[in-house]
Amino acid sequence: MKKAIIICFLVFFSLGILFILFFGKTKIKKNTSMKVYLYEDSPLYKKILQKNDTVIYINMWASFSPDSIERYQELIKDKKKKVYNFSVQDDSVIIKKAIKKYGMENDITLENIDYQKEILKNLYFDSYFSIGIVQISSTRIPKTFIFEKQMLKKDF
Repeated sequence: MKKAIIICFLVFFSLGILFILFFGKTKIKKNTSMKVYLYEDSPLYKKILQKNDTVIYINMWASFSPDSIERYQELIKDKKKKVYNFSVQDDSVIIKKAIKKYGMENDITLENIDYQKEILKNLYFDSYFSIGIVQISSTRIPKTFIFEKQMLKKDF
């Protein structure tokens, strides 16, 4: 029995030495430049909402929602409307495929992808709430937000 304990000790000791030799010089770097993505810094806010004095439609869509694609097609029938599309999905490959498949013009999702969480939180303010560190969201689609002179006027 003593022999088995000694052998186990030597095996674990040897494995510990090997671990230190292979991984001992590895340093974990702290990310000191954690960027904060604020809604007010997003291209949606800075380039579209702040710089426009007309009526703007922000159409929320997802590739898995035929209703949201149908809403988009209905909105663009009126050529006078300024319609921008924003996906609630966060997979850029799926978003790119859907944009191409449905011929979606003025999609602003990819240029705002880093800000997506903050944009959704600000637009769907009635549906987001936090419990401690957990955020709960019921992002409804299709949903269209109408902005007039930089202010949210209506959503449907």
